[in-house]
Amino acid sequence: MPWEIDVTGSLSSDHRFVLRREGDVGTRIKAVKQKAYSEFKEFLVIVLYLWLVFGLLLLYKSVILNQEHISYLAHGVALVNALVLGKFVLIARALHLGDTAEDAPLIYPTLLKSALFSIVLAGCKILEDVAVGFYHGKSFSESIADLGGGTLKGILTLTVLLFVLLIPFFGFGELQRVLGEGKLAQLFFRPRTVSEPAQQRAA
Repeated sequence: MPWEIDVTGSLSSDHRFVLRREGDVGTRIKAVKQKAYSEFKEFLVIVLYLWLVFGLLLLYKSVILNQEHISYLAHGVALVNALVLGKFVLIARALHLGDTAEDAPLIYPTLLKSALFSIVLAGCKILEDVAVGFYHGKSFSESIADLGGGTLKGILTLTVLLFVLLIPFFGFGELQRVLGEGKLAQLFFRPRTVSEPAQQRAA
């Protein structure tokens, strides 16, 4: 009889162990899903912002060249570029590019990340155009002819434009990091009373 009690107790302990392991696995799967969803949402925001930036650059180019309309192909190429470069931005973020100034006043990490990522994007765009050009049998200069005219001055000008256009994006990100997830979006898009204290509105 005591032997049966011991066995029952042992089986009960094993059962609890199995349940605990199943709970741990379930928790890890849930954490992986949440991380994947968060990264996908971040990637989508980056792609949409880059697509908007490239679309504005296309519009500016069409105005300068006095073009009547922008082809759908150009918008498609801009979307593909946004998708490719958005992935590079995610990789650079995963490598903590520009995170060294996070404890400084927000203007410093905002400008630092804008500068670093504009260089990364410009470099990736050059490599992309060169790879496509080489595939079609073009030289290096021919491959980057559409990138700021293919000149060093044009490429530097494009990099500076990217730097300026990325400042609002990273400024928003830095404010969200300090205030907490979703707080800045609430301040921008939710109704509030003017008499309500600022700290209470951010809470």
